[in-house]
Amino acid sequence: MTHRFQRGEKLYSCAMHNPDHIRELLKKWVAKTMPHGEGDVFIGELCFINKARRADLVHANGQLTAFEIKSASDSLSRWEGQQDAYLSCFDQVWLCCHSKHIEKAFGVTHRSVGILVVDDLGSIAVVRKATHNKLRDKFTLTGLLWRSELDEICKEFQLETKSTMRIKEVRLEVTEALEWELIRDKVLSRLKVRYSVGQNMSSMDTLSPSSSS
Repeated sequence: MTHRFQRGEKLYSCAMHNPDHIRELLKKWVAKTMPHGEGDVFIGELCFINKARRADLVHANGQLTAFEIKSASDSLSRWEGQQDAYLSCFDQVWLCCHSKHIEKAFGVTHRSVGILVVDDLGSIAVVRKATHNKLRDKFTLTGLLWRSELDEICKEFQLETKSTMRIKEVRLEVTEALEWELIRDKVLSRLKVRYSVGQNMSSMDTLSPSSSS
């Protein structure tokens, strides 16, 4: 049950302060505003950079788009470090923040990062569009692949590796031999297989900002 209450003259929805609820609203917004076809997937809480970082939401379609969510109860104190990590790994990066953060967000957010604002009633609006990310790092991207997947790629492109090599060494081989787009496409295909089971749009279709149950 979503409880609403008056505070002054403004109507607040408690659910809007919940990052999980914002994530579901964001999925619905992305599916309506960005290409989202059969086989494309959403990934919540995707770990990257040796599991040291976690992306709130990743959209895997023809590229990797990542979203960081900052609800009304969050702060932007960690965002500068977080966005550096995001920018090393994803094609596009967005900050989806509550309207209370919007002024500060402009001051601490990289110019290539898009900014979305969500209000207390669950409306999402584009404040600034994300642009091409030029800070991507191939080695960081390879960290999204399992060892078996890296070995398959090495075999496909005839890269010399040994079973005794550490995964970091294999990642370096792939990084040095292949371009970003090729590695990204391999990552996309693997992520879609991993996260496609049970995904559909029905849960997003039934969730609306005005939902009260």
